[in-house]
Amino acid sequence: MTYCVAIKLNAGLVFLSDSRTNAGLDQISSFRKMMVYEKAGERFMVLLSAG
Repeated sequence: MTYCVAIKLNAGLVFLSDSRTNAGLDQISSFRKMMVYEKAGERFMVLLSAG
């Protein structure tokens, strides 16, 4: 099972994602599934992927 979640709260935004991939019984790996692109003090974009 994999997940990625974005939650909007009054205090701000929360982003969550797992980092495991499973391609079979013997092929469990860890990969980055959250990418953050930011221009400091101005704007940001968060890309979440599941799978």
